[in-house]
Amino acid sequence: MVSRPSTPVLVLVALVLFLVWSNSFIAIGYLLGADEAAPRTDWIGLTVLRFIPAGLICGAYCLYRRREAWDILRKHPLRVLFCGVLTVPGYNLALYYGQQHGVPAPIAALTTALVPLFVMLMAAVFLAERLTLRRVAGFLISVTGMGLIASAKSGDVEAYPLLIAVTAGAPLCWSVFSVISKPLAGRIPMLVWTYLCTAVGTLLALPLIPLTGNEPLRQAAALDATGWGALLFLAVPCTVLGFAIWTWLLRFLPASTVGFTVFLNPPLTTSSKYLFSLLLPTVFVFDIRPLEWLGGAVTLAGLAVAVWVRGSR
Repeated sequence: MVSRPSTPVLVLVALVLFLVWSNSFIAIGYLLGADEAAPRTDWIGLTVLRFIPAGLICGAYCLYRRREAWDILRKHPLRVLFCGVLTVPGYNLALYYGQQHGVPAPIAALTTALVPLFVMLMAAVFLAERLTLRRVAGFLISVTGMGLIASAKSGDVEAYPLLIAVTAGAPLCWSVFSVISKPLAGRIPMLVWTYLCTAVGTLLALPLIPLTGNEPLRQAAALDATGWGALLFLAVPCTVLGFAIWTWLLRFLPASTVGFTVFLNPPLTTSSKYLFSLLLPTVFVFDIRPLEWLGGAVTLAGLAVAVWVRGSR
C-alpha cells in the first residue's frame, strides 16, 4: 500500500507539471516558426518527430508490462485504436496546424482549458451524467469568450476564427479520449492504458512520413542543438513524464480536483511567453490583443461557473 504524500507535495508536483506543460506551447511555436525564429519543422513533421521518441519509450514500457498491455489489447482493440488516433495524430495535428498558421502560444494554451467543458458535455450525452443549468450557462459564457478571441485578429490573420476552431479540436480530441477511457478507470492500470494508446497512435502517425515525401526526416536532419532540445523537451518531459505524473496525481486526488489544474495552463503560458520575449526579443514575440485578453477572461469565467462551483454537481 503506497502512502499518500502530503497535500503541499501534491500541490507542488501539480504546479511543476503544469509549468512544464505550459511551456510546451512555447516550444511548439519556436519549432514551427511562430515567432521571429525561422521554422524548424511544420505541423505534420512536428507531430511525427515528437512522437517517435515518445512512442518508443511508451512502447518499451508496455513491453515491460506486456501481460497487462496484451490483456488491454485483447479486450479493447477498437477502443485502443480509436484512442490512439485521438491522442497522437488527432490532438497534435489540430494544435500544431493552428499554431503554425497564426494562433499564439497563450491562446493555444487557453483552448486546452476547454477540456473540462467538453468532457462535461460528452459525459452528459454518453455517460448519463447530470447536466445542470449552471454548467450550460458556463459553457455558453466560455463560447462567448472564444468568440471574442476569434474576432481579435480576423482582419490581420486570414481565417483566424477558423484557425481558433481547428486549434480547439485538440482539447476536443483529448476530451473524447477521456470520456472513452473513463469506464476503464479502476479496472485496468491507467498508465499502461495511456502509454499503450500513445504507442499505437505513434504507429498510426508514421505513414505521414512517406505521404509527405519523407519531409519529417529531412527536417530532423536539419535541426540544430536548440531545435533538438525543444523537440526532446516535448517528447520526454511533456509527454512521457507528464503522462506518468498526471496518472500518479490521480491516484491520490479526486479527478475533479486534478482537473482544476488545467486552469493553470493559460496564465503560466502567458507569463512564460512574456518572460521569454523580454529575455530573447529577437526570437520570441509577445503579441496579445486587448480583445484576446478580454476573451480569455470571459472564457475562464465561464469555466469557473461550470466547473468550480460545488453546487453545480
